[in-house]
Amino acid sequence: MSAGANRATAPRAVLRAPAPEQAGYGEGYRTFIRLLGFAALGAYGAIRWATLMRNPPAGRLAALVLLAIVLGGLVPILRRRGPGLAAATGALLVLAAVPVSGVSWHWVVHLRVADIADRIAAGLTLLPDVLVPYLGTDHGVRLVIVLGAAALLLAAGAALACAPPGSGDGWRAAAALPLLGLAVVPSTLVRPTSATFQGLILFALLAFFAWGERLRDGALGALVAAGIAGALLAPQLDSHHPWVDYRAWTGTPVAHQIEQFHWNQTYGPLRWPRQGRQVLTVRARAGDYWKAEDLTEFDGREWIAAPDGTSTPLPAPDPALQRRFTQKVDVTITGMRTFDVIGAGDSAVLGGLQDVQPGADAGTWVSPRALTPGTSYEVASYSPQPTPARLRAAGDDYPDAATAPYRTLTIPQRLSRRAVQIEFPRFHRPGSEGRSHAAVRRFIATSPYARAVALAQRLAARARTPYDFVMSVRDWLAHGYRYDETPPRAAYPLETFLFDRKLGYCQQFSGAMGLLLRMGGIPARVASGFTTGTPGRAAHTWTVQDTDAHAWVEAWFPHDGWVRFDPTPATAPARSAGALSPILPSQALASGGLAAGHQRADEATRGGVATTVHHRRPGGTRAWLLVPAAAGLLLLGLVARALLSPARGTDQLLAELRRAMALMGRPLSDEVTLASLERRFADAPAAAGYVRALRLARYGTGGAPPTGTQRRALRRELAFGLGPLGRLWALWALPPRLRSAASLAEPDPGPPQP
Repeated sequence: MSAGANRATAPRAVLRAPAPEQAGYGEGYRTFIRLLGFAALGAYGAIRWATLMRNPPAGRLAALVLLAIVLGGLVPILRRRGPGLAAATGALLVLAAVPVSGVSWHWVVHLRVADIADRIAAGLTLLPDVLVPYLGTDHGVRLVIVLGAAALLLAAGAALACAPPGSGDGWRAAAALPLLGLAVVPSTLVRPTSATFQGLILFALLAFFAWGERLRDGALGALVAAGIAGALLAPQLDSHHPWVDYRAWTGTPVAHQIEQFHWNQTYGPLRWPRQGRQVLTVRARAGDYWKAEDLTEFDGREWIAAPDGTSTPLPAPDPALQRRFTQKVDVTITGMRTFDVIGAGDSAVLGGLQDVQPGADAGTWVSPRALTPGTSYEVASYSPQPTPARLRAAGDDYPDAATAPYRTLTIPQRLSRRAVQIEFPRFHRPGSEGRSHAAVRRFIATSPYARAVALAQRLAARARTPYDFVMSVRDWLAHGYRYDETPPRAAYPLETFLFDRKLGYCQQFSGAMGLLLRMGGIPARVASGFTTGTPGRAAHTWTVQDTDAHAWVEAWFPHDGWVRFDPTPATAPARSAGALSPILPSQALASGGLAAGHQRADEATRGGVATTVHHRRPGGTRAWLLVPAAAGLLLLGLVARALLSPARGTDQLLAELRRAMALMGRPLSDEVTLASLERRFADAPAAAGYVRALRLARYGTGGAPPTGTQRRALRRELAFGLGPLGRLWALWALPPRLRSAASLAEPDPGPPQP
């Protein structure tokens, strides 16, 4: 019997799973790793969800993550003592999530279900019409957003809690799916600053949650290789166009939501629609800034459009320049509602619209009926691109009476409601020294804009020509001023921007530049509309989104007319998402996907300088717990990248530069020239030198290759304003090595220069 028993039990012993000691870790270790991965993935999802609100309730979101962890970790332990106890605990945790999300404890304790339902219903009713990140304070909307996070977190915790002992990967997948939604859904509504980097973090956290206790050298290496491959392929897969465009099936433009824009400047937190929705498609010979409205009056606080019919006629530009810089622009409204006829520069309507009327300023037009999706029309737009040499030679012979309104500002008194309109004298033409001039000086000295007038006069005195003064103002705003879409409100926003806070978005930058130019005697106005947008599939077409909404400055020059200048940092969303600057087709040659030109850097008229950038971050939340894991992954990737993808010739370095810009969240369109990219880094000579060396090697006469110092400077510019993680990511995008640089001395064969 004894032998028989041994023979009978032997096979069962072979089929029995190895003991925890033999496997190398016990059930407690596996549970700990599973909960640690769940906590990290849930915390990251909550951080991403917080971007849906400008001032998110960080404490509530953190408490919801903790409730989900307790639900997923405590309930399985209590289940061993009895299913009733586990079920009651789970129900209490789910119920606790309601007041934690923002519902009054009093309502929950007294079971005021109807009041809770009404509050949630009110929030759901308003939710489709709100802009994200949500700036408002409506309790119902904020409650619904937080409850969305609660539902996803608790669904994940419940899936983990209900997993039977010894369950496989299916239960972890069920728990991971809600957390993936928590992290991914906000990225479809609020564009992340670095989508590839966010994807790497999510991939690493998901892998740790799924297989954390089983990761060994081989598996870890495979995951790192997969993450690196995904990061390398992401810029190529992200074409900025849908792979399947369902809107094209209908034959007509379709918009889920009709956007509306109010162009008068307000200087509070940016309230333009920012959801990445398409609003226009444009067909033109060359990309440009698509103007909706001119703001020609400064009312003492902000720039606004003048009343209809008050524009002053100015001398027409030279006929030769008009012929050279006028192009036909076809515009199709796809996702907005507007009365403004959108064109470029100064426009004239050619067809497609009826009964249009002149706008408040010459060259702009207004339709008596709203232009809605499906409306198409054609305009002829004059938008000059004169060289700096031509503008320096333009002189300052402004027609005094015609340009006077564009040199006039309403200046208030600081301690009273009194305000007067002051016409500032023409550039380098001081006013009369009589009693009236002395009274004006005393009035300005007691106004909020005394420092601004002094700054403008100081910059004007140093400039030899009006163009030099315009550039000195633009350069002044390129140093020490930060891009931020949530600046604090102030009684006199532009004065506060110039001398105190020094942060703002395009309205602050353009408004301050227009203010200083008029104070220095230059005819100037502020323009609003859209930047170029993203090149479409068809040639000479651009897709314009609501995130391309922008404001810039135009200064008037004799013989040339209104010339555009953009003081906003070039890395602002509206400027970095699409083309860097408009260029004529004859000025660009496609080369390996990166356009290259050989106009000199000093031949640029427009374009901003890359300056300090203040990126938006979800208030009250920090991702510092993810820094060690992300840094380790990046360092491993750097080694592999340096070994697997050495940059040798010019073409390889050009492709690497394009890929690096895309990885840093600043993709280059096919319309970008190397010369325009060089101008973008004009404020960092070493970084501009790197691009210049590539340009000369590709289309010039060879010359010295880029140096290591120039490469480091370019890497610093790519990471500027992005913090420690941004600097690590820049190391990945542009590794600290330049192999076979000497080969650049022999330029690669390429298409002939025009």
